[in-house]
Amino acid sequence: MGKSGAGSELAKLDVLVAQLESMAASFKLQQHLDPLICFDLLADLIWTIDDESPDRILACQRKCEDALQNLLLLGVRPPVRHLAASAVLELMIKGDSISIYSRASSLQGWLTDNKKGDPSSFIGAAQCLGTLYRSYGPKITSNLGETSTLVAKLMRFQEVSVRQAGIQLLHDALEGCGGIGPWSAYADGLRVILKSGVTDKSAGVKAISAGCLRLFAVTGGPGFGPGALENCASLCLKALEDASQSVQDGFAAALGALVALGLNPQGQIQPKGKGGAPPPPAKVLEGALDKYLVAPFVKGPRHKDFRVGLAMAWVAFLQEMHLCYSKNDFELGAYATQVINLLRSANSQIDPHAQACVLYILRVGIVEQMGEPGQKELMSMLCKQLNLADNSPSMLVVLLRTLSHLLTTLGEVTLSARDALDGALVSSSSHYSVEVRVEAALTLRTLAEVDPTFASNVMSCAVTTLWAVHEAVAVEKGDRLKLQLGALHGQAALLAALLASYPKLLLGLPSRLPLAVLDVGRKLVLQPVRNSLSAASEKEAGWMLISSFVSSLPREELREKERELISLWTAPVSGNIDGMLKQLGGNLAAEISGWSAAVEALTAFVKNYLMAQISPEREGMLIQPVLGYLSGSLSCLSSNVLQQATPPLKPFVDVFIIKVLRAFRTLPAPLSYKNEHTQLLRICTAPFREPSSYGESSSLRLLLDARDASLGPWLPGRDSFQDEMRAFEGGGDGLLPCVWEEVPAFPQPVPMETTLVDEMMLCLGTLFGTQSETTRLQVLDVMEMSIKNGKKPSYDASLTNICVALLGSLKKSVAQRIQEHPEGEVLKRIQTLFEDILSEETSATTHRRAAAEGLGLLAKMGTDVYAARLMRSLLSDVGAANESLHKGSVAFVLGCIHRSVGGMALSALVPATVQAICSMARDAKEGHHVWILHGLWLTIESAGLSFVPHVQATLTLVMDIILSEDHNHPEIRESIGRVVNAIVAVLGPELSFGSSLYSRCKSVVSVVSSGEEPGALLEGVRYIQQLVVFAPQALPVHAHVETLLPTLFSKQPSLRHAAVSTLRHLCERDPVAMNNERIEEDLFAMLDTETDSKIIKTVRLTLQRLLDSACPSYPSRWIQICRTVVLASSKPNVSSSNAIGGAEEPVGEDDEGSMIGSRNSEPAKSEVRREVDLLPRYTTRVFAAECLSRIPTAVGADPLHFDINQARQHLARNPGADLLVLHLGELVALAYQVATGAMESIRTIGVGLLDTILEKFGKTEDPDPEYAGHLLLEQYQAQFLSAVRTALEPSASPLLMASGARLAARIVTSGVAGNDRGVLQRVLNLISRPLSNWDSLNYTSYAEWVCCKVKAGLLGAHAAVKTYALACLKSGPEKAVVGNLLISLLGNHVNLLNRCWIGLLKDYTMVCTQFSGKMQQNYKPFLEGMESPAIAAKLQPHLHEVSSLILEAVAVDAVPASNALPIELSTLKPVELNNSDFLLIWALSVLILLNKGSKVSDRSHHARSFPSFSGRIMGNSPAGNANLQLVALRALRCLCSPSFYSPAMLSIDLCQELLSMLLNPSFQAYSWAPMAIVCVVEQIVNSTPETYLHNEDLVVTIVDISMSYCSDLLASEENRWDTFESDAVVCCALSTLGNLVARLNSKMQGDLIPQLLCAGLKLLSLRGLSGNALSSVTTLVTCLTTAASKTDESYVEYFPVEDRCAVLSASVESLASMCEKQWNSKSLDQNTIQHVQILLGILVAVTRTVPDSDATRSLKSSAQKCCIDSLRAALATNNPLVQLAVVQTLSATVQAGITEQPKASKCSWALLLMRELGADVACIVEALPKGTLSSAQTNAVVESLKLLVQLRSLVEGDDAQREVLHVLLMAIVQATTLATSFTSVAVKLVTQLASVPASATQFKAVLLDLPPEARGKLQEIIRTSVTQDARASPPVPGPIKMPVAMKPLPAVIAKPASPPPVPAPESPSSNDEWDDFQ
Repeated sequence: MGKSGAGSELAKLDVLVAQLESMAASFKLQQHLDPLICFDLLADLIWTIDDESPDRILACQRKCEDALQNLLLLGVRPPVRHLAASAVLELMIKGDSISIYSRASSLQGWLTDNKKGDPSSFIGAAQCLGTLYRSYGPKITSNLGETSTLVAKLMRFQEVSVRQAGIQLLHDALEGCGGIGPWSAYADGLRVILKSGVTDKSAGVKAISAGCLRLFAVTGGPGFGPGALENCASLCLKALEDASQSVQDGFAAALGALVALGLNPQGQIQPKGKGGAPPPPAKVLEGALDKYLVAPFVKGPRHKDFRVGLAMAWVAFLQEMHLCYSKNDFELGAYATQVINLLRSANSQIDPHAQACVLYILRVGIVEQMGEPGQKELMSMLCKQLNLADNSPSMLVVLLRTLSHLLTTLGEVTLSARDALDGALVSSSSHYSVEVRVEAALTLRTLAEVDPTFASNVMSCAVTTLWAVHEAVAVEKGDRLKLQLGALHGQAALLAALLASYPKLLLGLPSRLPLAVLDVGRKLVLQPVRNSLSAASEKEAGWMLISSFVSSLPREELREKERELISLWTAPVSGNIDGMLKQLGGNLAAEISGWSAAVEALTAFVKNYLMAQISPEREGMLIQPVLGYLSGSLSCLSSNVLQQATPPLKPFVDVFIIKVLRAFRTLPAPLSYKNEHTQLLRICTAPFREPSSYGESSSLRLLLDARDASLGPWLPGRDSFQDEMRAFEGGGDGLLPCVWEEVPAFPQPVPMETTLVDEMMLCLGTLFGTQSETTRLQVLDVMEMSIKNGKKPSYDASLTNICVALLGSLKKSVAQRIQEHPEGEVLKRIQTLFEDILSEETSATTHRRAAAEGLGLLAKMGTDVYAARLMRSLLSDVGAANESLHKGSVAFVLGCIHRSVGGMALSALVPATVQAICSMARDAKEGHHVWILHGLWLTIESAGLSFVPHVQATLTLVMDIILSEDHNHPEIRESIGRVVNAIVAVLGPELSFGSSLYSRCKSVVSVVSSGEEPGALLEGVRYIQQLVVFAPQALPVHAHVETLLPTLFSKQPSLRHAAVSTLRHLCERDPVAMNNERIEEDLFAMLDTETDSKIIKTVRLTLQRLLDSACPSYPSRWIQICRTVVLASSKPNVSSSNAIGGAEEPVGEDDEGSMIGSRNSEPAKSEVRREVDLLPRYTTRVFAAECLSRIPTAVGADPLHFDINQARQHLARNPGADLLVLHLGELVALAYQVATGAMESIRTIGVGLLDTILEKFGKTEDPDPEYAGHLLLEQYQAQFLSAVRTALEPSASPLLMASGARLAARIVTSGVAGNDRGVLQRVLNLISRPLSNWDSLNYTSYAEWVCCKVKAGLLGAHAAVKTYALACLKSGPEKAVVGNLLISLLGNHVNLLNRCWIGLLKDYTMVCTQFSGKMQQNYKPFLEGMESPAIAAKLQPHLHEVSSLILEAVAVDAVPASNALPIELSTLKPVELNNSDFLLIWALSVLILLNKGSKVSDRSHHARSFPSFSGRIMGNSPAGNANLQLVALRALRCLCSPSFYSPAMLSIDLCQELLSMLLNPSFQAYSWAPMAIVCVVEQIVNSTPETYLHNEDLVVTIVDISMSYCSDLLASEENRWDTFESDAVVCCALSTLGNLVARLNSKMQGDLIPQLLCAGLKLLSLRGLSGNALSSVTTLVTCLTTAASKTDESYVEYFPVEDRCAVLSASVESLASMCEKQWNSKSLDQNTIQHVQILLGILVAVTRTVPDSDATRSLKSSAQKCCIDSLRAALATNNPLVQLAVVQTLSATVQAGITEQPKASKCSWALLLMRELGADVACIVEALPKGTLSSAQTNAVVESLKLLVQLRSLVEGDDAQREVLHVLLMAIVQATTLATSFTSVAVKLVTQLASVPASATQFKAVLLDLPPEARGKLQEIIRTSVTQDARASPPVPGPIKMPVAMKPLPAVIAKPASPPPVPAPESPSSNDEWDDFQ
């Protein structure tokens, strides 16, 4: 409830108090209180008090307390009493607690004064007083004596509820006072308990009395007189025989606490002596442990519940010793010996139930309370005890099973402990007891899983030992033979168990060991008999080995041996079976044991191999031999000899039956063995035909739905381990666990007889659904007959067996979606049978549950019509049902049908169902509400939204039940909580905070979960979970977390699991809010103490989700958390104070001084961890290291986390920002400590983290100006180098060495080593050291793929270094130094590396191409073991990692073996490739490009990728799988170098195949693909021999590839190419085409030039074309026209001159048209003008290249005319930019003509153009307007004048030059006349002309010939020049360079000679000026 203003809140509180007072007043008039109104009012009051401030509460506290007390004393319902008492307590907590004294006295006074009245009033007063005692007990200890008297008074009431409330009051008082108070008061309380409490008829009263006795014990025994402790303990021991489980558990806990008190006198409270004398010293209760816990346990066979109670008492005793009396782990471990000695007996017979109880005591009472050091010490102690000679078999079994649990819990084992355990286990494997031998094998399996290095050595020794024992068995006799046979079995079990650990071994096993085991097993099975007495045992041992082999090895390896394995099973007996069985005589039992072992092995083979490999084509080959053997075994079982087996033979036959039935059940399809159905049915129905000879099945507990467990009879306990102990039914003849399968919680959990019935019923269930209707009816007749004729207990057994068979059959039919006809007789019979069970009053709970669930499955099997009809039938029976039990069963059936069929199919019947169930709930008797409410819960969950209209009615029913005085039981409260949680899920978003529905649900759940029952508390946690999932808007995250955190450390695993699951939901839904809660420390503390594997997994997932969500914002926080856990030295420091640490509260003082030695109450101590500071567990630290390694990735891709400069800028703007790069030093230091720490198992994680740091921060530069140009990580070189040194030690583990090689390569190639020669040399020496002993680099103790992975990692590291070194050589002088150094260091091993690289690539190619099958028979792999498909599959991801690096390292400098020269700039010997090597690398590269290696990448693996530095050579490398394809393209480019072109290597066919593949690549979606492809094509074009280019297909493919990358440009709407990458691709493609055309012969040119020229011209026409692309297109067109203009004889054979001329002429016309289109466009920007100029240049150039011959002269003339007309038209435009472009084009043409030597076509073409266009150029000046000119006009004039200057140099002859000079000078004069801005240009031009002697004479002559005005203007220009020269220094040459002087050439301009000019008289002034100018 939210807070409002002061006045409104105060008014509301006053209103609520007034309403309470008015209710009390109205009761006097009406004598009635509405309980619902009271409930709502008190709930509202509590919420209001929670939101009020203390000052506001004080104002009305007294008044409110009085009203609440009056309400309680009026007599109200249980939940109202609870709320009223809670409200009183809340008032004192939030207000003034001084009122506790008066309130307690008032309540006591009322209870004392009133002797009669409403029992509810007494209960209410007692409950309120007890609530106050629990919170304020030490303050009111003076009232304890009076309270004890009141309890005695209440215990005399006849009402059970009052007596229970009285004893609960005493319990609360004892708990609250905690041993403080008057001695007499405690003595009075003890008398009440002993006199009335423990003798009461009510189980509830006795259970609470037991709790009181426990509280007496844990508080020091105040009030215990002489002998009281012994009497109480004896009473508790006797009470363990009570029928109620709650009473047994209560007195067991009390007994354990009392014994603990008796053994700790320092904790006992003694009364003071007379006269204040000190109390007498307390004495130890001698022999208490033996008397009360040991002797009763070993006394003799008693009821199993009594023994379970003793086990619970032992656990309570050990917990009290540890928590209350501070016994440390080592002192606690000393009790383990006494617990194990409980099994010591005179005889050697094993008692499985006693074993189970002792195992429970050891695990829960000792192991789970210990820290890791204590557990290690306990393991050492147990190892020593294992070697004692006087151990009984039961003791050894318990010792071994406990050791196995310890190994699993610790997750590691020290070397000394391993050796000690190894010796003890090996000796135990030869024990005379088969149970001990099997347990020793199982423990050895666990040891191998914890320490993988241990398995291979022990297996090798075991194989040798087994064979030696086998040889000894062949010759031994008598007792020695018996011992040897036991040793044979033990060694076989040991070997089988070790092989069973194979799937869990991180590094596997050498393939030779499993094959050796198979070989030994096969020999034992198939060898000839040498000793008839041992033959069966030898076969049994052999089959055990084969079973383990087929169960443990991967299917890929089994496939290689499937034929050999199938051939092992032949029919056990054939022919006359009875006769052959009789011949066996005394050996028959042993022979049957061998057959049983063979069938068991066959079952394992079917389960682990055939089930996955079966297919129609393989069915006959695989299934038929199996069926043949099983059919023969079944024939043996059906024989008369075995059917009439004698009692000694009967156990062996029973085992054989069990194994055969289990094998048939394992087969996938029952119809595949339909011929054997008749025999199987006869065997399986035997328990119905002979019920007295068979027992009751135990499988019903497993078949029943676990969600209905609350109905009984197996109520969930503390955890599944305790549930298994309570349900344990084992016997000494039970089957032993298989060493290759999952181990049950306890050894031999089921007796042989029960196991036989189980298998019969389960097999019958498998077969029943596949039979014909007639057969099924016959089976049903047999079942019904067994019920009719049976008597108890055979009747109950038959009923249970029927339920198992039918329920199993129905579940299988539903799973296979088999539907029955609704009118079928079978369906009706089964329905009737189940309905009869439900209607029978004496039916057991299990039978009712099975019948109800079976009816639900029947409804699922039938049609929807049948389900609806069944529902209506049941609904109609509701009214007719008289018995409340029957009604509950019907309600449960309705819920089961809804659950099975689904809510949508039966949505129309939901209203009727709800109405009927609600009606039954209101009329039900006590104890039957649980069934009815459970059925309602199932209906709600399945109905979904269909239930929404019935929510209000259901809540009303719930409130009626809660408010009923007769239904206040824990089971009902749990069921109500389940119903409310289902309603929350249905309402979902409608359940908002403050709504009436939310308030009602919250109130109900708070009342339901107010007790201490685990089930009710679990529903309280689930309520929060439902809110989080379905109604997240109801409450904020903080409110949920605050409620859930205390539950994380509950003693109930179910509560812990629910709490952490809810926290995980919160993390998924609102990770930001969860990060603010900071619960990581609590979760790590929980993880460190948790033992349940499911909870551990959930906690880890929650922490990982928190890490992923928090790291982007708070990386430093997770660094600190992980540091605290991983590097903890003395304290874990990861827990909150309430969970993992803390100290006891100070002991309170005795106000009255009546006793001494008082101690804190038990609850305060139960939450305190032991004083000894413990390190986090091994597994916790490993997980924390894994979390640490995730941090650099979890922060995301935000550059702020990796760029120090950006991070500092961001930090300046946001001071609170937390960025990872700011904590880089801390992260590196932590990673280094992990990588070099003492825990070898996490070193690999640390090295991997350092590698990740280099990957993420390797490019970050140091921001310090002093270290400019250096990387930030260079300062941590020492840490990286030290980590590499540790990882690459010869003694390092293989995984660590592989990680170290990767890190070393990263250090070198990331640049972190800088140019430090010493660092580089040390790193290279470290990774090169294994190369010196390459052939001896083996790991014989592990699987072959381990050594292969290490070698692949080393080769990959060297490949990365080589690639980086060669890249450095091409990166400049500074990097070249590093490259040369690395190359020199690699040179020592270059031959080995080259050979190994090639070999590894061969292996990788074979793996990729032949992954699913075997490799080629003649292929010898480079990596040993690769021929095995399983090893190849395991190694393939690792090869995929390094293949790209090695492929690039091989290809980058590869040369043919015949031309082995180092590449340029490198002294490293290149990789020499012979023909086969070349084809291998080529094939691998092509394979990768075809994406055939994608299956490798699809197999996700957690191994980190090697650093890829190929981008330093050819651009940036993409991440992911595409990197390999890019490297493949680069490799192909290298392989296309000129030296590889030969028929034996790179043939034309290979080139064609490659080009065809590149034409339509599968990887074209990647951005890098176009450029990489074009580069390969360019390499082919430039390197391929000319003979290859004669292949038309090859050339056409090249053209298609190159032109395809221009298609997008042609097709684009804007005709633009915006990206740099695309621009580069186009340029490269066009360049490739140009080079290709230049190398083609005339035939190919004739075919391609017209097409390419057309495409090039089309590209030129694009308006948006500019930059490099435009330049490349221009180059291509020029290249094409040049090639087309060639007229040599070698070129015109297939491409005649006429065709060439036509092509070029057409190109000229196209270019002219494009030019005109461009300059006539509306928008002429700078790019367009540039485009026009380029087009004009191409136009002029192409026109010149048109061949000139008699046949083509007309075409050439036409082309020239077209070109000239186009240029003239451009000069005639009014756009000065266009004119400028033309002038510049002409200028370039003229300059080319000037520089041509000797004068040829260029010169003549320039003269022709200028002759035709010279006047047009001059007109540019003449057409200028007067006034201000634009810059474009100015530039046009200037360039025109320069062109005329160039023209003078072009023409030959004095007259022609004078003519040009005359035009030039007139143009200069005219330009200076129009604008003064041309004066400076005119001065420069005139100066240049006059300064050259060759032109000075002509200049003077022309000057004199000019008109006077023009001459005068020029004279002014000359004077200006002279003046400038006089004022300034010698002039700097102008920008226009005069043409180089040419020697005279024949005139090329055919013009009539002009008449000689008439000399004009020179004026003196002009001569003087000229002289001055000269």
